[in-house]
Amino acid sequence: MKRYKSIILLALLLISTLHLFAQTQTTKSSSLSVTGEVKTSLTLTTKDLEKMVKMELKATDRDEKEHSYSGVELATILRLAGVTLGAELRGKNAAKFLLISANDGYRVVFSLAEADPEFSQKKILLATRKDGSLLPESEGPFKIIIEGEKKKARFIRQINSIQVKYVQ
Repeated sequence: MKRYKSIILLALLLISTLHLFAQTQTTKSSSLSVTGEVKTSLTLTTKDLEKMVKMELKATDRDEKEHSYSGVELATILRLAGVTLGAELRGKNAAKFLLISANDGYRVVFSLAEADPEFSQKKILLATRKDGSLLPESEGPFKIIIEGEKKKARFIRQINSIQVKYVQ
């Protein structure tokens, strides 16, 4: 009987440890940092984005199947971080760019003007949902969707950071 209790106790301890590890990994991979040439560095979660004004874009995937993506306009996130946009995006500030990185090391670049609605009519969405559901793990929790983009190379998935930088 004593051995049976020890095995149960050990099993409960193992389950608790695995649960704690899983929570740590989920928290680590489901946040997005916004750093660099910003007034306020941010760390955002899907819950944070759920509280913000939503935008929806339709886009096709690699198989040419159309999906409806929902999330927050990238410019909204940049404004929240105090990034130079609008009338201030001129002179040396016009040489700023966004370096967006994914969990697997993939990275893409946008000029800051591309993400600014005062410069471009093309919308850039930081998506958290696809066809009404949270993005699948293979794509999310954050994915960039670009309105009217012909090639999907910059539809970066599993984003973990956005850095605002100057061209050197």
